[in-house]
Amino acid sequence: MTAFLIDEMFPAATAGLLRENYDHDAVHVFEVGLRAADAESAAMARAEGRAVVTENVADFSAERDAVLVFVLKRNLPAGGAQAKALAKVLDDWARAHPRPYVGPHWPRIV
Repeated sequence: MTAFLIDEMFPAATAGLLRENYDHDAVHVFEVGLRAADAESAAMARAEGRAVVTENVADFSAERDAVLVFVLKRNLPAGGAQAKALAKVLDDWARAHPRPYVGPHWPRIV
């Protein structure tokens, strides 16, 4: 299964839902003490074999050796439903891509 590092713009609850409901190894940047440091997030993701889940395309565009999963918040429900919807999107994506290539990914949001 794919391991995830969830970026700051998404609810921290997403990581918990991925762990509890879908059995993925997932952490939120706040859980591991990262604060708005995209280079540090990418470095941690590489070191731990995690896919970075973010909507910051521009901030991560220079990364060449990390799995990047881009999700735009505007395509997810607002409020409390966002974490649950994102966890489902990421689980579906991980099942479809059990060995993701290094580089950008855009999961389909239905």
